[in-house]
Amino acid sequence: MNNRAITFTALLFLLSACSDSRDKISIQIETQFNANPAEPINLALVGPSAWERVCVLGPYTNNERTEKILGFKWDSEAKTSIGGNDGINVLAFVQGSQVIAYTEHPRSKGDFSKIEPKCLTRDQAIVVRQSGDDGWVFLVTNQQGNTSTADK
Repeated sequence: MNNRAITFTALLFLLSACSDSRDKISIQIETQFNANPAEPINLALVGPSAWERVCVLGPYTNNERTEKILGFKWDSEAKTSIGGNDGINVLAFVQGSQVIAYTEHPRSKGDFSKIEPKCLTRDQAIVVRQSGDDGWVFLVTNQQGNTSTADK
C-alpha cells in the first residue's frame, strides 16, 4: 500500500471511531422525517431507552438558558456547538437530573426551535410538521400544529 492509501485508510478509521450515538440519534430522527411527510415523528423511538424527557435547545442557547430549560446545570456550551451555531437544535435526553444522551440535529432536517414546551415526556414526544411561509419545516407538538392550522 502506498502512503496515500495508508493515510486515507487511517483517516477513515479515525472518523468512524469518532462517530457516536449522538450522530445515530439525529439519523434516526432524519429517517422518520424523510419516510413519509404526512406522518408524525415519534421521538420516543429514538435515543436510549431510559430517557424520561427530551428537551430542545434552540440556536445560540447559552448555559444559563440551558439550565432554565432542563431545570439543572449542564454545560451545553462545552459539549455542543449550540452557543454559536444557528444551523442546529440540540435534543437532550434526560433521566432524572442528568442528560444521558444528546444530539446536534440539523435544522434543515426538521427544525425544533418553535417547539413548546421545550421539554416533552416520552408520552408527549410525537411531533408534526409545520411549514413556514418560505417552505421551511418546523417540528412542533400536535397541539401547536392544530392551533397553527386553525389560525391560518
